[in-house]
Amino acid sequence: MLDSVRALYAQTAAYYQSAIAQPMEILARSLAAWMARCVRDNAQGTLHDPFDLPQRGACPSVNVALDVGTGTGILARYMTGFARRVIGVDISAPMLALGEIAAPNIALCEADLHQLPLPAARLDLIGASFGLNHGVPQRALPELARVLRPNGLLICQEWGAMDDLSYTFEATFAEMLESLEQAATPALDLPDDWQTHLQDAEDYYVSFKEAGFSLVWVREAPFVSVTFPSEREFVAYKLAWASRRLRFEMFTENARRVCLEKLYAALAPYRAADGKLLWQPPLIRLCAIR
Repeated sequence: MLDSVRALYAQTAAYYQSAIAQPMEILARSLAAWMARCVRDNAQGTLHDPFDLPQRGACPSVNVALDVGTGTGILARYMTGFARRVIGVDISAPMLALGEIAAPNIALCEADLHQLPLPAARLDLIGASFGLNHGVPQRALPELARVLRPNGLLICQEWGAMDDLSYTFEATFAEMLESLEQAATPALDLPDDWQTHLQDAEDYYVSFKEAGFSLVWVREAPFVSVTFPSEREFVAYKLAWASRRLRFEMFTENARRVCLEKLYAALAPYRAADGKLLWQPPLIRLCAIR
């Protein structure tokens, strides 16, 4: 399974900076801002509701923080603002290679989140921005609890329910695949989809509590908006992920053109008056104390 995950992200890495990085950075930056407020209030002993925290106030630095599923190190770079040392781990060497260029001051290493190369109770803070969803919760969550010190924080975000833009994209793309009798790409031996195990906020709460976290707060909401110049950039973002792009590249040149036209037309009604496309994906955000 790990080899398949590596293969998937090796196929994605070449397109990451051009089509994926900008929206993912907006989402990571928003998470990091919330993380800093949680770190501040936890240090002061006033973290009673992470989803209702004042914006103002200096954030003290923690000693050691970990970014799980760091990819190119986007979230890890923001975490350096409130952690003296930041470690980033990921299963994909090509993604980490991109991160080493952009984040030379962060310790990046290839590692499996189910078996982290860290001693017990080593970390003050763990962050993850869509870095857990190729893991198996029953194995990954106890491992994260193992390396986090008592009273340490874990703060993450994952995809929630599918938003209207994404649903329209997926439905239109699926229709195109069916109309062309598109042969499926070779199956990858990937773990069960993360959302098979954790489908809503209640599932997250129960699973993190069972994994050994003493306090858990979790909420699903469209916490942040991402603006695309038009539907074309949104389609480019969606097609840059290897799970879709490999199928798209199996089309003939004419079929690719038709597919893009159909996708653009399906998404055009969502444009604002200025022609831009506003994406507000529901996210599941979680703050847990060890």
